Amino acid sequence: MGVITVEEHYCSERVNEKIAAAMERAGNVEAAKRTRAMFGSENPDVTSMGADRIAYMDAHGIDRQVISYVSGMPATLDPKLSISLCREANDEMASNAAAHPGRFSCFAHLPLGDGEAAAAELERTVGELGFVGAMLSGHYQGLPYDNKLYRPIFEKAAELGVPLYLHPGMIDPEITKRYYGGDWSEQFTFQFAGFGVGWHYDVGVQILRLMFAGVFDELPELKVICGHWGELVAYYMYRSDEIARELLPCELKPSDYFKRSVYVNPSGMLYGENMRFCLDTFGPDHILWGEDYPYRKIDNIGSFLDESDLEDDVREKIAHRNAERILNL
Repeated sequence: MGVITVEEHYCSERVNEKIAAAMERAGNVEAAKRTRAMFGSENPDVTSMGADRIAYMDAHGIDRQVISYVSGMPATLDPKLSISLCREANDEMASNAAAHPGRFSCFAHLPLGDGEAAAAELERTVGELGFVGAMLSGHYQGLPYDNKLYRPIFEKAAELGVPLYLHPGMIDPEITKRYYGGDWSEQFTFQFAGFGVGWHYDVGVQILRLMFAGVFDELPELKVICGHWGELVAYYMYRSDEIARELLPCELKPSDYFKRSVYVNPSGMLYGENMRFCLDTFGPDHILWGEDYPYRKIDNIGSFLDESDLEDDVREKIAHRNAERILNL
């Protein structure tokens, strides 16, 4: 059985160094150090799309990774910098993927501060480079995804018939301090506001905002992917139906949008209870597979589905057929 994973990351050393150098020129020396460490020296696997990564895939039964750029930068930087750097990052991912036919597909990294330029880059990467959609990671100046700034991106994705993957980004420092700070270490606060809980609530709220703002009404063909089994708010979608029905002019209930337009994957969280919930709630046609490589490396990422009590047809949909369908592979 083939396995396609859809949340697997890469970072360009050249692009990352240009971002760090720009930070230094702006006087942000510590931020430059963190950028070099987080997306380079501390995580060498993230800068490779070659033999080492493929050897890992082969050893774990993964036929294809769908690669996305790891960080909200350069996407969330000033467009004067981000437009050119996003293009460079996308070209580098495409070149690496082309060197290993059939093993990698790519999500575009887009300059979020300029919606029109981002839509143009999405069209270029899909039309010229064969990309299968885009990943949005973080926000430009804190603006939520239902802001009109981003609407050209969503419109272009719907027009092209490719999905947008909404991925966690860094939480605003004031929100981090208010909700996640406490009598514990700064490192724990970072994790609490990040992959512990904060990132996931943020993405879930963004998905709800798109629903409440009518984006899925305007663009009924739009497909959105999210990780971590629905980013928490999927578990409250029927509760959300109540407020939407009473107070908002949405054409459908949030639960209807979830089941029509949203696709989920585990992002390496191989928890059987969560998978069962998603199967019961969304159905097998809306579940993909993902590991979050290289930040999570799961020994049974390729065999978990084989070991699960699933019908063969359901197992194949989750492992690869759903990805092949919505990514036009």
